[in-house]
Amino acid sequence: MKTPSAERPLTSGNSAKLYCLQWIEQRVKTHETLTILDLGCGAARNFVLLLERYPGVKYVGIEPSASDCQAARDNLAGHNATIINAYAYDVFQQVNEQFDVVISFSVLEHVYQRQRYLDNARDCLKPDGSFLINYDAGHFVHPRGAKERIKNRIGPILARAGIEAYYQSFVPEDTFHAMIERAGLEIVEMKSFNTALKGIHKLVPSHRQDEHMQRWLDYELWLNNAEIPYRDALAGTWVTRNFILRRKP
Repeated sequence: MKTPSAERPLTSGNSAKLYCLQWIEQRVKTHETLTILDLGCGAARNFVLLLERYPGVKYVGIEPSASDCQAARDNLAGHNATIINAYAYDVFQQVNEQFDVVISFSVLEHVYQRQRYLDNARDCLKPDGSFLINYDAGHFVHPRGAKERIKNRIGPILARAGIEAYYQSFVPEDTFHAMIERAGLEIVEMKSFNTALKGIHKLVPSHRQDEHMQRWLDYELWLNNAEIPYRDALAGTWVTRNFILRRKP
């Protein structure tokens, strides 16, 4: 039996994204209005159900791919959503406003000018706003075939030549902490997600995937509470690092 829309998980196939979306949903419930800026929104599928449930939410997505921008506009048609075709390096100059929540889902590992990216995210954040960011190591610790391995090698070379569309590289933990410090951001919360259960989820029959999605998230939250220290050597086990940040006072 198909789960009713109002009861379905806000996204599927990624525990980090589901955690963030549920966090946002709880905030929506306690605020009359909420504004969201999504950096590297892709086709914006992660926000279809959230905007459907909460029409008062204002959503702005930034995406450098023109085709993904059109897909995002189609997916969010009828909602309070604006999609801008651009890199997220000069966002504040383009949108000229600050947001309650800034989102970056599985994007930072593809960003060449990372410090500039994080600085712009800070500029777009309200003084009491929250920056939810996660990034993945899967491309590097579990590459899918020769094409992925080639991209890992060639992407950084092309980026230095001004072609950033194919860039991807691992985000070291210490480097990330240093970048957010320089950006004037501080950590409110940090967690790890997307263990091997991410692969198992694909094997679960479609009519049981909604149930599995929540059980998967609950178990990984339990693991986070078990206080297992994270280090880069564990990136093959915990594929996604997830942070909630805020502006420094």
